[in-house]
Amino acid sequence: MKRSLNSRILYFSMCFIISILLCGCKEKGGLISVFDGIPESTYITEFKTSIENKKPIAIAFTAEWCPHCRNYKPIFNEVKNTLSNDCTFINIDVDDSNGSPVSGRFMVGGIPTTAFVRADGSVFKVEVGEIEKEQLIKIVGDLVKSKKRGKGEPIAPFPIEPIEVKAPPEKETKDEKPQDIIKQESEEEIKDKVEEVKDETKKEEPEVKEEGKSKNPVQESAPEDKKDNADVDNETDTEDTEEGGD
Repeated sequence: MKRSLNSRILYFSMCFIISILLCGCKEKGGLISVFDGIPESTYITEFKTSIENKKPIAIAFTAEWCPHCRNYKPIFNEVKNTLSNDCTFINIDVDDSNGSPVSGRFMVGGIPTTAFVRADGSVFKVEVGEIEKEQLIKIVGDLVKSKKRGKGEPIAPFPIEPIEVKAPPEKETKDEKPQDIIKQESEEEIKDKVEEVKDETKKEEPEVKEEGKSKNPVQESAPEDKKDNADVDNETDTEDTEEGGD
């Protein structure tokens, strides 16, 4: 009886230990921070450094063109100067390309939006709209006290999925073999030479025509010269006949 009881106790204790180990391994292998899966940037570096130092984070999502953000930013910075030793305060412009993945992770719709992250990387609270100074100080105080999320509490009240940064599309390039490149270059050289010959012939054509024109008058004047010579011969013949008559 005692032996069976001891075996049961041993069985249940082993099951309990195995379940704890499995849960611990699952936690380590899973997401441990709301910032996991976001592409690296200066903001992510600051977040990771703060979590490593076990320091909570307050993130204000604002924009320069938003009048409510312009009213809220001085309050946020004032509280930052007061409680910077207890919490990391970061302001992200939603129009900043480096900050857009972070605002997308927190599903920022309206601005200003302030997200409060615990020291363990889990989301404590997300507030939309302006926050009064006293209320902001109270929330940050509660954030500092809430060092980690409760049992069974999710890392964030929204789905967390890895964010992929799409690289710009590359221009399609055809794989050309060395012999093809050589052929293309030789063909281009031949074309260039043909064009050069054409240009030279075009330049020489007017000179040939002028030479032809200059030769034509000589050819045309030749018959006239022959005619003149015939007249001279006739005159000499008549003079000879007259002298013979005398």
